[in-house]
Amino acid sequence: MKLTNLLQLTNDIDSQTKLFLTINQQVYPLAKLKISSKECLLYPGKQAMTKGKMIHLVKNIHGFDIPTYMVNQQELLPVFGIQILPEQNSIRLT
Repeated sequence: MKLTNLLQLTNDIDSQTKLFLTINQQVYPLAKLKISSKECLLYPGKQAMTKGKMIHLVKNIHGFDIPTYMVNQQELLPVFGIQILPEQNSIRLT
């Protein structure tokens, strides 16, 4: 999934919604985001980032059509989609 697609899919979601990564059928909080000219890397951690914080971090690069990957130790896993869980006020990237 491209970063611009992820931003479009979450556009109407509340900014306090927490983001999580699904890696090998385990759910981890999205704690860190790194952007280069060729990719966006999402790192698991201890505390989940909110959608508002993610938007703040990427607000100046909406035009970039770069792929988004989840980082599992040294392996890059492409993000294919999202699962919106309104009852938990969260989004899981898969």
